[in-house]
Amino acid sequence: MFISSSGLTLMTTKIVEKTFEALFALEDLREVLRKTAPFHSLTKEQKEEVKAILNKVRKALDEIEEGFK
Repeated sequence: MFISSSGLTLMTTKIVEKTFEALFALEDLREVLRKTAPFHSLTKEQKEEVKAILNKVRKALDEIEEGFK
């Protein structure tokens, strides 16, 4: 891990930021599911939105995982 001059790790800051990014994206996913409840019949556009959200979450999680290597 990289240590800044103040003694805080830069990676820790990035991990926290990416964690919030993933959580906010999951909230977006929850909103799509809430709007389509109870049957969750998604339109083509909503399916594309869900795919984009999941890709964003995966990317953030990959970066978080990389920070722990």
